[in-house]
Amino acid sequence: MSTETIIQMQHVNKEYQMGDVTVRALRDLNLDIAAGELIVLLGPSGSGKTTTLNVIGGLDRPTAGHILVAGDDITGYNSKKLTQYRRQKMGFVFQFFNLIPTLTASENVEFALALVEKDGKRLQDKARDLLQMVGLNDRGDHFPSQLSGGEQQRVAIARALANQPPVILCDEPTGNLDVETGQRVLQVMRDLNHQRNTTVVLVTHNSVIARMADRVVRLHNGSIADISENVHPAPVSELSW
Repeated sequence: MSTETIIQMQHVNKEYQMGDVTVRALRDLNLDIAAGELIVLLGPSGSGKTTTLNVIGGLDRPTAGHILVAGDDITGYNSKKLTQYRRQKMGFVFQFFNLIPTLTASENVEFALALVEKDGKRLQDKARDLLQMVGLNDRGDHFPSQLSGGEQQRVAIARALANQPPVILCDEPTGNLDVETGQRVLQVMRDLNHQRNTTVVLVTHNSVIARMADRVVRLHNGSIADISENVHPAPVSELSW
């Protein structure tokens, strides 16, 4: 893990208006994330985990404060520049996979690659390499309905890696998986983190999963309640929930 900071959240606030009620989803968050770090955002539902992920990923804008990614302040980006930022800098892995059901596993990955790669042969080769990286080189011609939940999530990870983003954002990636399948998915994330130096920010409510992180940021009611370092992160194989 590098000591270089890749993400800086500076006094970040996020408010939503629900009728006459103002909901403060994030309250003055200050957080630095190092390049190559695997960090877990931990907390119960409503603590601000997903909102934090969304503002880092450019899926939502903070009400106040600044978010710097590789030194660039993304809070000043217009919609077009935010779209470019998401394509080039961020990979997204969600709880519900979000695969296109009418496309095969390979085609789902190719669809993401096509945003930057136009050569058809290279497109197919890259998709095959990415599926091989997540252990699915023999499942490329299968549709999502023909894959297990864990396999679908690994396709989603391959898709998130399509443009080699420096940061992967994961929102409850094991939420719909059993323990054994969830371990496989988490191992893929850890391997990517170690082998590619990819920064991983993973949201979970599960304190057991947090044991694999380099650092754990505990959120409560939109604020950072605690930040702790795992000097010796637990191997994924030792996690059971």
